[in-house]
Amino acid sequence: MIKVTFLPDNRNIEVNKGTSLLEALAKAGILIETPCGGKGICGKCKILIKSGNTNISNLEKKFISPQEIEKGFRLACQTRIYKPIEIEIPSKIRLNLQPVLSSFLKGEKKSYKKNLPLEPEVEKFFLILAKPELDDQRSDWERILEELSRQRGRNHPPPQISLSLLKKIPALIREADFKITITLGHKEVIAIEKGNTTNQMYGIAFDLGTTTVVGYLIDLKKGKEISVVARTNSQIIYGDNVISRIEFTQREKNGLSLLQKEIISTVNEIIQEIIKCTQINQKDIYEIVAVGNTCMQHLFLGLDPINLALSPYISVSREEFYLKAQEISDLLLEPETKVYFPSNISSFVGSDILAGIVFNSMWRKKRNSLLIDLGTNGEIVLSLKGELWACSTAAGPAWEGVRIAFGMRAVDGAIDKVKINKRRINWHTIGGIKAKGICGSGIIDLVSEMLKVGLIDRSGRIVDREGCPAEISQEIKNRIIEEAGERRFLLVKSNEKEKNKEIYFTQKDIREVQVAKAALQAGIKILLKEVGISVKDIQVIFLAGAFGNFINKQSALRIGILPDLPLNKIKSVGNAAGKGAELILCSQKIRKIGNEIYKKVKYVELSSHPDFSREFIEAMSF
Repeated sequence: MIKVTFLPDNRNIEVNKGTSLLEALAKAGILIETPCGGKGICGKCKILIKSGNTNISNLEKKFISPQEIEKGFRLACQTRIYKPIEIEIPSKIRLNLQPVLSSFLKGEKKSYKKNLPLEPEVEKFFLILAKPELDDQRSDWERILEELSRQRGRNHPPPQISLSLLKKIPALIREADFKITITLGHKEVIAIEKGNTTNQMYGIAFDLGTTTVVGYLIDLKKGKEISVVARTNSQIIYGDNVISRIEFTQREKNGLSLLQKEIISTVNEIIQEIIKCTQINQKDIYEIVAVGNTCMQHLFLGLDPINLALSPYISVSREEFYLKAQEISDLLLEPETKVYFPSNISSFVGSDILAGIVFNSMWRKKRNSLLIDLGTNGEIVLSLKGELWACSTAAGPAWEGVRIAFGMRAVDGAIDKVKINKRRINWHTIGGIKAKGICGSGIIDLVSEMLKVGLIDRSGRIVDREGCPAEISQEIKNRIIEEAGERRFLLVKSNEKEKNKEIYFTQKDIREVQVAKAALQAGIKILLKEVGISVKDIQVIFLAGAFGNFINKQSALRIGILPDLPLNKIKSVGNAAGKGAELILCSQKIRKIGNEIYKKVKYVELSSHPDFSREFIEAMSF
């Protein structure tokens, strides 16, 4: 065993010889940015070795400068431990997975849609049972069924009941003096409780996002949102996109089990936080509805996702699932609690997009609409008066700051807004602290502003100082730097804002943005062609997801992320997936509609579409 010391934590652990530094960090409970899942292709897990290992691989040299190598910087995922070692972990690469409470997300509604009947799958009935007599020797279960049938109506078939609940009935009903509450869900008994508990009936709608998991606590008696808790998906330490996580399940012996454990752990922490904040009883949560992309559903259920990444891209199942909490190992809910997964549309368009369709009423034959969910996989849905088409395009992880020299997620210290005029540049960081890097919304702003003032041309090339428009100040021109054959723009100087480090935006970074926006733009154009309409025929664009809430729409329009439509036709709709999951939780009607929609959506596979390459190349220009 070899001793490893982590600084500035002063934490010591022992690991086996040959253990990777990334594995050692996980063992020590120190979580860092690893967007590529440890494959060594993103260069984000840069740590400083104070003493110990000194060898460096050729792969690492692609991401670490000679000066940094001299100081002792290495990539955690590529460093193996063969002797005692001291490591300093920079604060900028550490992951903060603490819960974030938010009940006021832009574009989200706080209560159930009133034009739909409140009709959850879960029902509660208070029963006063006839006590047994010598001339009435019906079984305990018969008494319950008879009174339940009297209240519900004779046309309802009797519900099923598990053996574990049946065992509890004799003692429970006698302790309750034959006054009980029975809870039903999806034709089964979920709970039998003493007395009248009909006013305590809750459910949680989950959006199992690749980056963020959100849980919405709903009062199912009132259709009211009580609490919202969001938390970083702890799977992110094994890769920040679904492909890297699928690869992890194949690369590591217990990879699938480990990723399932992580997502269950994240969900459990949200449940615990909700209970702590609202003081409700865990046993009063009777159903959860969980939506997410197809891969996230597979990982939650422990289904092997490998064929999602291999042509012809086949999922284990895309149909709706009804489960009990006891079927999912370590889920912190009562054993009989119902767990519902709505249907996935395809291998790359999951139930989260189905929920977005539901939330925005895109199945109604009222108008032509476009739903755009920005992310590593950009999902797009087109509704032509209720007929639906969908596609998924591999936009790449630029919006999450991956493959961007100083890119980072949207956390404190990330530049999220940028403005450039002829004389100066202004930027804003999340949390108002000194700049550590730039996140997705800031990247879009920066490219848009550089294009607006002429610092980049329509091809995406950063112009040289002499090629800048005459009216641009020398201060701005001097920020254009050419080094080692690559041009870059100095976004943040070291002497700005409390001695920031220098932050650059490179020519390669701009190409990453072009790839991301071209993939999205090509997908939109192909869907429009499939239907035979043009952009001007679209009456509304729904911009979904947390990222969609924070981007500057004008910036997104300028660089071609969004179709060229008036700003008033572009609506940020917040976490449409989570809000759609709420509707599914609250309405059996919506649940049935959703289960019909997924069969009718026409999925367009872009990878084999004859026009995709041409549209993609044309969309690369600004």
